[in-house]
Amino acid sequence: MFKEEILENERRSKIYFTLKKSPGLHIRELSRIMGIPVASLQHHLIYMAQRSVIIEEKTGHYTRYYCTPLDDADKKVLSVLRHKRLREIVMMIMLNKKAKYRFIVQSLELPTSSVSLYLKYLFDNGIVERTKIGYENIYTLKNEERIEKVLSAYQSSLLDAIVDKWTSTWLENRSIKQKKKAKKPEEEP
Repeated sequence: MFKEEILENERRSKIYFTLKKSPGLHIRELSRIMGIPVASLQHHLIYMAQRSVIIEEKTGHYTRYYCTPLDDADKKVLSVLRHKRLREIVMMIMLNKKAKYRFIVQSLELPTSSVSLYLKYLFDNGIVERTKIGYENIYTLKNEERIEKVLSAYQSSLLDAIVDKWTSTWLENRSIKQKKKAKKPEEEP
């Protein structure tokens, strides 16, 4: 309606362009990124949402903010990829095309109960598929094309330095482990 006038306010403009660059942020993430106190940020977000400058959407325990509407499937993937551990599991499966449960537990060095909870969440939300072979669960991505699309479309908000650092560290560790395994032939992950 009066979007240009609303965005004349410097703080609102910065909030808007931060959300445009990183859609789906929740208030605490936005506060950390921008260095704006939560109360002040909340005031501006409510003001802009009431005037339809941004879109406010409740997902689980969070209210996420967007500048433009996303389709429901992209929102679900984006929401999942915003959680560090879920993103790590998805990236691990994407890099390997499939991953055994035991391999995920060993790679992330997390308790089995935590990994089970994360994988159940990913399975329940249609992100991964589970195939049982004998006593072993093998996980693959359900819709890898959609995940790749979301990653490429929102790479500035998702593939930040932390994810890049994690990926390179993980790949280095994997390479070292593979060299050790080459010396001692064992079952592949």
